[in-house]
Amino acid sequence: MSIRIGKIVLAVAAAIAMGPLAGCAHNGATQKIPFTEATATAGGVTHNADGTEGNSYRVTWSAPDGGSVRVYAGTDPDHVGKSLLVGDGGEMGKVDLGMPPKDPAGKTLRWYFELTPERGAPLVIAERSLMLASAPNFRDAGGYRTADGKWIRMGLLYRSDQLDRLSPEDLDTLHTDGLHLVCDLRTDTERKQGMDKLPAGAQAMIADVAGGDSATNGIAKLLSGHGNPKQVLGNGKGAQFMIDANRQFVESPTAKAAYKAMFERLADPKSLPATFHCTAGKDRTGWAQAIFLSIMGVPRAAILQDYLLSNDYLKGKNGKMLASLKGRIDPSLIQPLMEVRPDYLQAGFDAADKEYGSMDGYVRNGLGLSEATIQALRAEFLVGA
Repeated sequence: MSIRIGKIVLAVAAAIAMGPLAGCAHNGATQKIPFTEATATAGGVTHNADGTEGNSYRVTWSAPDGGSVRVYAGTDPDHVGKSLLVGDGGEMGKVDLGMPPKDPAGKTLRWYFELTPERGAPLVIAERSLMLASAPNFRDAGGYRTADGKWIRMGLLYRSDQLDRLSPEDLDTLHTDGLHLVCDLRTDTERKQGMDKLPAGAQAMIADVAGGDSATNGIAKLLSGHGNPKQVLGNGKGAQFMIDANRQFVESPTAKAAYKAMFERLADPKSLPATFHCTAGKDRTGWAQAIFLSIMGVPRAAILQDYLLSNDYLKGKNGKMLASLKGRIDPSLIQPLMEVRPDYLQAGFDAADKEYGSMDGYVRNGLGLSEATIQALRAEFLVGA
């Protein structure tokens, strides 16, 4: 169905002015969710025929046996409600929208879209990235379908790169989104070099995965202009370092203790919404996300897909770093450190399988998460029967 974007923008603006949109929370939904695929992808700014502007979104879905689908919009993931119908379609559909980027007070809005099928339970999705200029790898950890047909709620847990460079506008966005907990996976040295900037009301948690690892600090010194790049990173040593690091995430007692503490904290609903992060948001953070999605029951192929997204989100940030190192270090030597590759993540999976038999064994016997903690995490983050 084609959508008249301009009229939707005006209707949304009126709805915002009246206050929060009413609806029903989805936490604890026990009906089957018929959607096998669902995405909300943001584009650029759209200029409408009536003179209004908005952010463009494309919402797509596939719901075999779900019947017709209606699409509603709202700014609260637990209360999208039925106040603002923005499109509809069949069991497979697509809707293009233009939504206001800010509310009347100038606050940046994050839009959620409720897909309500004719048969089965609704699903709430959103654009994965929060589109923070000062933290480009800040994105939603949820929005994935599990192997048994449930979905991970969005708007509760995020993963990110460093937060010491957050702009006032981006801090305000995180405050508006209600961020309660920021879990910092970095070393003491990294934290001293750049302390996190926290949105108002958020609490900090330190969960140092590397424990001041000397190899990591050595590479940091190298990038600062000290040492011999070819000696440290030549002959594939950079890629091997990343592979070994992912094994260490599984094997290191320090890493296991840090990840255990973080997930026990996340099992407490009062900690949510929360984010976990390191410096680039791709390695220590990438393994934390792999643990989270494994606990939820997401297939490994989807976990790898999420892992590799860091290459896209960090492209601009990495480009600036490479430009700053031009003439000092051969880009081919440090490229393996700046990106994620399938064999990096696979090294972590292989270590978990070898030592504990499976990711479930690693979570229970390696990290030592109790059955109560695992079930609390699943109860909080998963929806659908």
